[in-house]
Amino acid sequence: MEFLGEVETITDEGRLIVRATALPDVNSPVFDQRERKIGTVKRVFGPVDSPYVTILPVDKERLSGLAHKKIYFKGENTNGKGKRRN
Repeated sequence: MEFLGEVETITDEGRLIVRATALPDVNSPVFDQRERKIGTVKRVFGPVDSPYVTILPVDKERLSGLAHKKIYFKGENTNGKGKRRN
């Protein structure tokens, strides 16, 4: 697991906004410190040096406890392996 960043805000629609320290892929799973799944990455936006990430949570009842918490993501290594060549 890689450190994604710290939750900055929770929107009215129930999404989490995080300033990312590493760049995740869209639809990457996101976890808390106890490795419980929080949600998935839905959008990456903002400046290239320090982008923001929007996360769609799995459970909207636990949102208030996630404010200013550190979160992590599991990225897949896609270095061209597994691609079919013709």
